[in-house]
Amino acid sequence: MSYNIQYSLGRDGVYDLGRTVEAVREADVICLQEVDRHWPRSAMADQAALIAGLLPDRYWVFGPMLDVDASTVAADGRVHNVRRQYGQMVLSRFPIVSSRTFPLPMLHTGPLANAWCCALETVVATPDGPMRVVNVHLTDISQHNRMTQVWDLVRRLHEAPIEGGARCGTSVDAIEREHWLYDDLPMPHAAIVCGDFNDEPHSPVLDVMYRAGYRDSWSPATARTPNEITFRADLGQGAHYDLCIDFILVNDGVDVVDAAIDGDCEASDHQPVWATVRLRPS
Repeated sequence: MSYNIQYSLGRDGVYDLGRTVEAVREADVICLQEVDRHWPRSAMADQAALIAGLLPDRYWVFGPMLDVDASTVAADGRVHNVRRQYGQMVLSRFPIVSSRTFPLPMLHTGPLANAWCCALETVVATPDGPMRVVNVHLTDISQHNRMTQVWDLVRRLHEAPIEGGARCGTSVDAIEREHWLYDDLPMPHAAIVCGDFNDEPHSPVLDVMYRAGYRDSWSPATARTPNEITFRADLGQGAHYDLCIDFILVNDGVDVVDAAIDGDCEASDHQPVWATVRLRPS
């Protein structure tokens, strides 16, 4: 499942991380966007650690898209080093054998507020084989900037299996193998790309993903819910009508069994998006 949790701020204006976790608990692989670490708005909590504590049977990784200083200095001069971070989290019932975080292009927008965005790439060892799960959050500032980001994302998606996994090759002696805990790590073709794209299904941004070989898991043929709304109209955030901007996209290495959008969840300003998928035999 994929869910922009808005740092656990619900539609009722209440912060409730426990409510957020209950909304996603049943998923085998969970991709969260807008997870806070050490922000005043979320009581300086390390939300990644708290979420992991509420789901102790999961493997997890966190990829910050924003990382800035939030340290304090004691009277004796000692620095309490704290990083204020904001980004994506992937949790899985199955081992996450590798991960890396890619910064996506940002355009300077002058007086208009903007910030870095990223894609968190993971390789999940599912019972049927390894699968890439890429957790994405594109900018809400402009479609032009989103286009630069999605083109960079597509390039990285295409190059990853060609590059190989985090460790590859066989020319490793016994000492080096023990030191590096060396085994070839996969970078499979089969991939899911999910997250908050801040653009709609028929936008130029999503069209880039479609032309790159990715398809939306939610369709009338597979959906268990009757609509595509993932973000309700919110004039305060410039949304004048209901939108579909959150997606689970799959490539030709993955089959979609069914999909759903949880339209009743109130734990964020977005709705959770679900898909049941299976790997195609290689």
